[in-house]
Amino acid sequence: MARALDADVAVVGAGPAGIAAALAACNRGASVVVIDEQPAPGGQIWRHAAGAEPAGPAARTAVAALAASPATVLSGTAVWATAGDAALLAVDPAGVPGEVRARALVVATGAHDRPVAFPGWTLPGVMTAGGAQALAKAQGLAPGRRVVVAGAGPFLLPVARALVARGAAVVALAEATRRRDWLRHAPVAVRDAARLREYGRYRRTLHAAGVEVRWGQIVVRADGVDAVESVTLAPCDAAWRPDLDRAYAVAADALCTAYGFVPTVELARLLGCALTAEGSVRCDDDMRTSVPHVFAAGEPTGIGGAELATAEGAIAGAAAAGHARRGSGAPADAGLVRRRRRPARFAALLGDLFAPRPGLWELAAPDTVLCRCEDVTLAQARAAGASSAAGGMGALKIVSRCGQGPCQGRMCAELVARAAGQGAEHARYSVRPPLRPIALGTLAGVEVSGRRS
Repeated sequence: MARALDADVAVVGAGPAGIAAALAACNRGASVVVIDEQPAPGGQIWRHAAGAEPAGPAARTAVAALAASPATVLSGTAVWATAGDAALLAVDPAGVPGEVRARALVVATGAHDRPVAFPGWTLPGVMTAGGAQALAKAQGLAPGRRVVVAGAGPFLLPVARALVARGAAVVALAEATRRRDWLRHAPVAVRDAARLREYGRYRRTLHAAGVEVRWGQIVVRADGVDAVESVTLAPCDAAWRPDLDRAYAVAADALCTAYGFVPTVELARLLGCALTAEGSVRCDDDMRTSVPHVFAAGEPTGIGGAELATAEGAIAGAAAAGHARRGSGAPADAGLVRRRRRPARFAALLGDLFAPRPGLWELAAPDTVLCRCEDVTLAQARAAGASSAAGGMGALKIVSRCGQGPCQGRMCAELVARAAGQGAEHARYSVRPPLRPIALGTLAGVEVSGRRS
């Protein structure tokens, strides 16, 4: 990338929210730079193979509109630090560093799968459902021939369908919630006929492939020597605690788990944005964060899916353009605000229905690794928590080394916090650059606003 780029608005992330934000800002006359780690725009939900069009009319329309817009799109480029109030330090696929300076920022960094630890979860062949979907969409591959998909929520269905389409046999589709849990939320769900029709299409496709949902069942363990050979499932109660007396094994060479998503908020935190108690970025109706020139949209503000992310992105982009060009944005467009309400209601329903339950955090055994970067087990995390209780997550990190590996705690923070008795609301290590691993040779050549760092 260029050594330095200047723009009215910089958008980080090119999923549904980021694309909508960029288009809205462009439409209001702002100059826009979009920075995205993936090789092509679309994000996880609209991910597609290089050189191919994304699936679905909404995705194709959005990606084509971005390509036709005056926005500068930096694909394959990762933001690893900030410099000053509104400058982002980034590195391109070749390792060339650069700086993007903007008057307003839109954080649309998406989310990542919530990791869940259980015996065998570190075996080759065990992956998150999001990882399996990315593999299927971008590479046209399934993670195995006989795959178990386990978790909670509607995301299980498109992942299972993608795997079937890539030639895998989904030998079990285990949904931790029960049918009666869904029925309790039916009065709200029926207001969104389009979502129900989409759900029905997934179910019919999977039924035709011989895949049926196993309601009220949860993964207990994965077993194998050098890779997954079998997966143990068990019926579970309303708290997702398994009935081990009724557990059974399924022969499989891959296991994909999906127990929800965690907002990716490291950049927002580095910029000084306040978070809600749930760990998402706190925003007003204009999607403005606690930092006046920083806006957020999509999953960082709470998990809600593509439709909600697109609506929030349009609001954030318009407000960011107003801030950049006038120093303050006009009130959010009433039509955009109304457009956001229905998917927001549906997102709240999903959050209530599929929020992690206590049994999920009781699956790990004492010798189960929680921090994969540093090989810290549940027993070790508990001992570290007992010796560093007064110091919080920072002290725990020093005592146990949890969070000091390449993932910087993204995968283990919640697991370790719960094991150490810190409480899920404190499941965050301090955030500092680099947000992503960066080569020392690249770092040595970084210049910030004309100064070599």
